[in-house]
Amino acid sequence: MCSKSICAMVFAAALTVALLPAQDNATQNDPYRLYTLCVANIRNAPLEAYSPCKQYLERTSDDDTPQVEYVKTWIGRYEKVLPYLQFLEGLTTDKNAPWLVYEPDMTIDLPQTSDTEGPYKIQISRSFRGLNEEEMLRKAEAVYSNPSKMVADVLRSLYAWADRPPAEMAPMWGTPGNDNIQSADVVTARAVRYYYDLSVAAKANPHLPTGFNAVATGLKYDGVIRHFDRYSHNGNTFENVYVGDLTLEWSFTCGGLCGMGFTRNKLVMLDANGNVIAMYLDAPVNSESWVS
Repeated sequence: MCSKSICAMVFAAALTVALLPAQDNATQNDPYRLYTLCVANIRNAPLEAYSPCKQYLERTSDDDTPQVEYVKTWIGRYEKVLPYLQFLEGLTTDKNAPWLVYEPDMTIDLPQTSDTEGPYKIQISRSFRGLNEEEMLRKAEAVYSNPSKMVADVLRSLYAWADRPPAEMAPMWGTPGNDNIQSADVVTARAVRYYYDLSVAAKANPHLPTGFNAVATGLKYDGVIRHFDRYSHNGNTFENVYVGDLTLEWSFTCGGLCGMGFTRNKLVMLDANGNVIAMYLDAPVNSESWVS
C-alpha cells in the first residue's frame, strides 16, 4: 500500500489501457528509468502509466522491494476498476460534451411519499404540470456530468473504487463515502433511488449490509420543473425554457460519532422541445458535507 501522500496523487484524465509513445531502447531496458516513468505517470497521467509500470514489473519480477510492491499494488487496483472506466468512456462519443443524458434513468420509479414518523424519514416530492412536463423532469433527473469527468473522479479515488467496485454498470453520480455509503455529487434519479432503497432497508433492519447500524436516516428530495418565458442564471439568459430544480438532502447516523450528510442541487435547462441546453452544479451547498 502506498502512503497517503502518494495515493492522493493518483488521479487524472481519461482511461482505457493506452500504450505510451515509442520509448527509447535505454528506457525500455533500464528498470530504474521505467520505474521513474511509471511513478511520474501515476502521479500526472494515469492513462500513460500502465505500459511502463507493466514493463517495470516484467523486468523486476523476482525482486522484493517497496518499489515493486507499490507498482504491483497500483496495477492491481487499476485493473480492478478498468472495466468500469471503459464503460464510462463508452457512454458517449463526444468527449467534450458538458453533460450526458442517461436515458435508462428516465424509467426509474421515485415514489411520491412523506414518511416523517420515527427515525427513518423519507420525503420525496416531484412537481410538474401534465405529461409533457413530467417527461422533462424525468430527463432533468437523468442528466449527469461528462464521462471524462467521471473517469477523472474515479482515478482521483482509485483505491476507494478498487476496494468497493460499483454494484452495477451505470454512470457515476457519487463517490465512495464514509460508513460504506455513497456520497452524491450530482442529483439524479438513480442517486435518489439509492438513498430511498437504503432508507427502506434501514427501516426493515437497521443492521445494514454495509456493516453499520442505522440509528437514523433522513432523505428529502424536491424535484421541480417550471416553464419560464425568460430565465437568467450565472450571467446566462434563456428564452422560453423549462427549468428543472433538483435538491437532494441526505443524513445518516450510526452512533454518537458516526454519521454523514449533505445537500446537493442541480439546475437543468431544457428548450421547448425537451432538449437539454444547460446544466449547473454551482450551488454553494454542492461543495459542503458533514461527517461525524
